[in-house]
Formats: sequence, structure tokens, C-alpha cells
Amino acid sequence: MSEILDTVITYLKSMHLSYEIKPIKGEINRIKVPYRVPEQNLQFDVVIDVSGNFVRFWTLLMLHNKIRSKKKREKLYLELLQANGHLAEIKYFITKRGDVGIVGHEGIKVLTIDGFRDEFRAIPYGIVYFTTVIAKKTKISLTLPSTDELSFYT
Repeated sequence: MSEILDTVITYLKSMHLSYEIKPIKGEINRIKVPYRVPEQNLQFDVVIDVSGNFVRFWTLLMLHNKIRSKKKREKLYLELLQANGHLAEIKYFITKRGDVGIVGHEGIKVLTIDGFRDEFRAIPYGIVYFTTVIAKKTKISLTLPSTDELSFYT
């Protein structure tokens, strides 16, 4: 396992979070962290991996087939773009298929426990924002995808 992933595991342990190491293509390069926001009745996995010079924190929020209407999809994309300009530490993304997710990055060279915690905690905040603000504005009923549907973003 890489030195960076060892550091990530140390940070997760210090935050008292459980995790699962997921080998991708025979290498250990992804960590899945189950997380709950009880007051919002949300349960999801934060995926942590190393991408170039960054530790990346991400999860999938919505599959592309949830919105069939082009007009509704455009409204969602506009809300996501505006949120990206207003929110710190996290960004919403859209895949080529049209799936929606949330991602944060922390530079490997500046990785500290405080920066790691801030980036990690930004993901649940962004999910709550998506479910309580964006989904309501766009009138989207939302069910977070299952863990098995997270493999697309590598």
C-alpha cells in the first residue's frame, strides 16, 4: 500500500471512522468509508483514492436515469454550477453518462490531519445541501445510489 494511503488510514482511525480497502485492478488504491448523517436519515459511502497529486474524496449522488426531462436536467445542472461557485471545499460533478456526484481534493504535498478532516467533512455537508436545497429547488425525489453503483469514477 502506498505511503499516502497509509497516512489516510491513520487519519481515518484518528477520526474513529470505519473503512474498507477496495483493490482496483489488483492494486489497493481505494478506501470506502461508510458514513451516516442521522438527522437527515442519510447513509452513504465516501470513497477516498489517490489521483495524481491529490487525495480525492467523492461519492455518487444520483444516477443519470433519475431525470428524463431535458428541461429538468438543465435546471439541475444550473443549480449545481451555481452551488459550485457558492460552496467551499466541494464541487458537484457530472459524468459523461449524466450521473451526478460530489468531489473534494486535498494536495498530497500539503496533506495534514486538519486539511483531511475539512475535505472529508465537506462531502456530507455537500450531500445534505444537495438533498435539502438543490433537490427541493429542482423538485427531484432523491435516493442515494447503492455502494455497488460507485465504480464508474476512477
